[in-house]
Amino acid sequence: MSVSKEERYAMIRRAALKIQKRNKISVSNAKLTKEVVRLDEQDYKSDVRWQDCDRFVKDGYSDVYNSTMKEEWN
Repeated sequence: MSVSKEERYAMIRRAALKIQKRNKISVSNAKLTKEVVRLDEQDYKSDVRWQDCDRFVKDGYSDVYNSTMKEEWN
């Protein structure tokens, strides 16, 4: 059974695309896994204190609070 050049090329191309797709998925999964591990290693809740929250609210939202208290927004 002889296979023509076109059929052989198509079979090789399909196999190459399949391998490239599998490699792309594995690279994507590895990148996602690294990102998840990096996020898990961060202890983002340990540094939060009530004093920090108050300072953050005052720094970020003091204009809103002041305008609300003075009713400048009406």
